[in-house]
Amino acid sequence: MKVVENQKMIGHILDNRYKILEKIGVGGMAIVYKAQDILLDRIVAVKILRSKYGNDHDFITRFRQEAQAAAKLSHPNIVNIYDVGYDENVHYIVMEYVRSETLKEYIEKHGHLPINTSIQITFDIGEALENAHKNGIVHCDIKPHNILVTETGRIKVADFGIARAINSSVNNKDDHAVLGSVHYFSPEQASGGPVDERTDIYSLGVVMYEMMTGVVPFEGDTAISVALQHVQDDIPLPTKYNRRIPRLVEQCILKAMAKNPDDRFQSIGEMMSELRLSQGFVNTNKGAMPIIKNNFSTQKLSPLKMDEEDKKKKNIFSRFMDWTSSHSQKTIIIGMLGIFLFAFMWAFFSFGNFWSTENITVPDVTGKQVEIAKEILSKKHLDVSVKEVESSEVPVGEVISQTPSGGAVVKENRTIYLTVSKGNKGEEVLIPDLRDLTLDEAKKKLKEIGLQIGSVHYKESDTYADGKIISQNPASPQKVAKGTAVDVVICRKNSSSKPKDKDSAKSGANVPNTSGMSLDAAVQTLENAGYTVGNVANLDSSKDSGQAKVTGQSVRDDKTVDLTVEYPASETTDSSSTGTTTDSNNANNQESAGTPHYGTVNISVPSGASSQHVQIVVHDENGSRVVYDQNQSGGANITKNVSGTGKTRVKVYINNSLVQDQYI
Repeated sequence: MKVVENQKMIGHILDNRYKILEKIGVGGMAIVYKAQDILLDRIVAVKILRSKYGNDHDFITRFRQEAQAAAKLSHPNIVNIYDVGYDENVHYIVMEYVRSETLKEYIEKHGHLPINTSIQITFDIGEALENAHKNGIVHCDIKPHNILVTETGRIKVADFGIARAINSSVNNKDDHAVLGSVHYFSPEQASGGPVDERTDIYSLGVVMYEMMTGVVPFEGDTAISVALQHVQDDIPLPTKYNRRIPRLVEQCILKAMAKNPDDRFQSIGEMMSELRLSQGFVNTNKGAMPIIKNNFSTQKLSPLKMDEEDKKKKNIFSRFMDWTSSHSQKTIIIGMLGIFLFAFMWAFFSFGNFWSTENITVPDVTGKQVEIAKEILSKKHLDVSVKEVESSEVPVGEVISQTPSGGAVVKENRTIYLTVSKGNKGEEVLIPDLRDLTLDEAKKKLKEIGLQIGSVHYKESDTYADGKIISQNPASPQKVAKGTAVDVVICRKNSSSKPKDKDSAKSGANVPNTSGMSLDAAVQTLENAGYTVGNVANLDSSKDSGQAKVTGQSVRDDKTVDLTVEYPASETTDSSSTGTTTDSNNANNQESAGTPHYGTVNISVPSGASSQHVQIVVHDENGSRVVYDQNQSGGANITKNVSGTGKTRVKVYINNSLVQDQYI
């Protein structure tokens, strides 16, 4: 029979017993199919050696070793082997069919796993490996792809594809190739050295690393480059990617992944015992990190050759011993004192003043712009370290998380680690919160994500510092297209001061044109732009100033504008003549431009947070303007008189969320 693979194998019957139904998995050595055992009428999994290895004696031998080795094993966490056979150039193994997904798929779906979950999965894998090791079997290819998570949550170890007896005479040194998956295999596998149960311990350490961080410790463009890192490079600390990993758990992972097998746990039982000791220090966590970029499958690699210099590089202890043997005792003592002094100074400046007795409660700066967060923490005499990450859910520059968290008590000069969003690279971006930033800071932040500053207005505020942005439009965290302009209002502490930004009004060049506005609307518009109204010609104190219409304006100096107004020839307060009826929405939709409107906004601030940001925005034929912008306590009642010209719309925002939208 000619060897067939993939879809051509579907429907074929092996040895007149196993009918191939569908392909369910692909490995480096074999393809796995779902099949029906005709004799026993049950569903099984059949692993068939790839045809390209059909004439490779070494691979056929290893393939049969899988069945022979795994057939000795009986454990609830190990996939059972039922049969092994050969049918006209087709070498196959019949195994238990498990409805499951691989641990690799589970990690990709859920992101890095909670610490407790990761440890429990490690225990299950450890029990399977302990059983195999007691029977003289080393798996040699432990990785998430070979670990199954059943529908009931049981963990099963599969694919003893390159397993061998611990006491076997076969030694990697005699092989012309190294078998394994480069992201997970041990330094001795990479260099072609002998393997034992400590090889599985190393790979299990890598699996723990990935479960708790979402990444593998070493990445590279080629399998060889990854293998070299296992042999030569220091392991990046797991807490670099997940700071919630307890120190004892991290130490357990690092010990399992020691370069020298003698420095690792010497048995699975020893590793599990130490891991159990750490469980009292475990926290659960959520979130996701990036998955492996290059997913190298089980491969055949030439053993890595290292010269003597490379071997010294991978063993710090060896380098230290070489140094001590070539120097006098006096030199060694001086050198050790120098190292101690350096370590002491580094610790002092890294972790703050050891002798400080002042306890500081760490402010919660999550959700704030990083510039503001730094300012808040600096005032508390705390240092700041910032790490930027991409995010499509959090606006650029906003603090996602902090360590230690808000409310923690620390000594002064302690470093607070902030994780900050650097936005996303899509066509749409989230508008950041610009409040409390300077105009220059806002411009820089918007430019980084493809947005720009629109119109700039100025107004007085007791809440914000001079020169800081009070409000913006559109508000954060709306998602907008790149290139969108964001209008801002900036605080000016007194009307006599000039705008601080170089783009602001100079010599009246950018004074808003208020001609045609009602007097009230004109005054509000000019004040928002940083100007004050001086003389108002033709103003009649006996008449309603709201009926006065601006017919002209003149700039007296850089900060004062004089106005000229007129009153309608036939003045009336009848609501039908002004267009303000009970049904205000309909009236506004039908009236002509230039009609003045007045209304009152009544809003109750929801109870909850102690301080909530309330903003009232008026939209009319003269544009948009903020007429109320303050922080209020929960439960407060706000009443604000508003006015507009022509079709006038009033929107109320609480914490940047629209809560009221009406016409007056």
